[in-house]
Amino acid sequence: MLNQKDYELKPISEQDLKIVRKWRNSKKIKSFMYTDHHITWEEHRRWFENLRKDSQKKVLLLHHKKQPLGLVNFTELDKKNGRCYWGFYIGEESAPKGAGTIMGILALDKVFKEEEIHKVCSEVIHTNSGSFHYHKKLGFETEGRFVDHIWKNNQYLDVIPMALFHDKWEKVRVGLLNDLKGGTS
Repeated sequence: MLNQKDYELKPISEQDLKIVRKWRNSKKIKSFMYTDHHITWEEHRRWFENLRKDSQKKVLLLHHKKQPLGLVNFTELDKKNGRCYWGFYIGEESAPKGAGTIMGILALDKVFKEEEIHKVCSEVIHTNSGSFHYHKKLGFETEGRFVDHIWKNNQYLDVIPMALFHDKWEKVRVGLLNDLKGGTS
């Protein structure tokens, strides 16, 4: 049984840059990102410095008993319209089963409560069935399809826009927390 208290989300820091770059350059993570080139140290530093200056972006690391496991980011935090985009990944292959679910719970709780967001948006490459099902598990609904939206691996790929509203999250999270208590996640 997973203990949610063993997990926490913390803002990315300078000390995290080496592990995050390793994750970002891993084949597993790059295969589902919009960009998949090798990220140099200089490019990675610029990304981090830009994050620090942009109030519409928040990047958090999931830690399990002090060990970083994955990353979640919120972009285009639009308080006026109450919406944002999110992205995420578990970077550590040795992450406990269910860590992704806990990351989702912690991250969505945080953005809905602390940022007072009404709608979290996401874009899933259609070949990423794991992410699609993860979003569905968290209560996201499909809002359409962007046909031939990105060029990747010498082909155009569709992207599925998805969204989760705060009121639906409040209902879905109860079931997810119950599943975690029962160890079925």
